[in-house]
Amino acid sequence: MSSSLPSLETLVAAPFPAPVPAPRAALRGEVRLPEPLVDRVLDTTVAVHAAGLKSFGLLLADPRNPAFPFTATDVVFFDPTKNRRNDPALRPAFEAQGEYFRAFDDAGFVADAAELLEVDRRLDASDLDAVALFHVHRRQPANFSVIDFRLHNPAYPWHMIISLRDPAHPVLRPFAVRKDHTEGVAISDRDHNEGSEQTYTGPEVTPLRLVVERRVDAVATLLSTAGRRVG
Repeated sequence: MSSSLPSLETLVAAPFPAPVPAPRAALRGEVRLPEPLVDRVLDTTVAVHAAGLKSFGLLLADPRNPAFPFTATDVVFFDPTKNRRNDPALRPAFEAQGEYFRAFDDAGFVADAAELLEVDRRLDASDLDAVALFHVHRRQPANFSVIDFRLHNPAYPWHMIISLRDPAHPVLRPFAVRKDHTEGVAISDRDHNEGSEQTYTGPEVTPLRLVVERRVDAVATLLSTAGRRVG
């Protein structure tokens, strides 16, 4: 690979934070999101999808929230036009993950290193912590795939997949991910990983229930679904 570009591991993993502290309360198998945040995430990801691009980002939470880190109150969207996935030094690593990644050059997202640094600085200056990653599947269901596990940063205890294969009916599905910090975050052009888009079946990944906190007349009500289907 060319040395003129940063490595895939650098772009995927850095400068994300140290591991999020363990939740103060036992995980009840759910993630809690306010409805305005869900609407914002859907509005943006659907618009990006309509433009032929893929969304990737971070979900943020107040560490003082009793549901921390299995909650979020804000979101960071990485610029979809700066996706480095197809840079000459990075594309072969994705194409080594199987025919699906050779057929679709929007299968995968690698954040721009300069944008990562900018986001990291913004988070340092805020009162919120990054608690989860999210990304869109443009053609696949809302499954947590083999390559999703390999590229998941273990600093985050959960990950949300948004399936837009039917843009009129988006599906959001969060997963708890327990990944050893020694495993790293990387794929290689030396891989021969046919079928990496298929569901990861290891015990490290557990589906979570999505609880959308809805307010009607200033009274909070809850909508709970195993994977929220919208539309």
